Amino acid sequence: MKEKNPTVAASTSIFKKVLLNCSAQAKVYGSCVAAKVPEVERDMCLKEFLELSNCMKSVIRRKV
Repeated sequence: MKEKNPTVAASTSIFKKVLLNCSAQAKVYGSCVAAKVPEVERDMCLKEFLELSNCMKSVIRRKV
């Protein structure tokens, strides 16, 4: 039987928590980008990206 790597398990756990807590922000950001394809430009969805980024950072800070 294979033993779990504690680092991988912790990373997976944090990733799951980010997905659970930031799914709304991810959906808004993804929708913004998808609406602008193929004319994707840098910072075109900056507000939405920053909201997602802040959510993810918040979850990581709380869970570590």
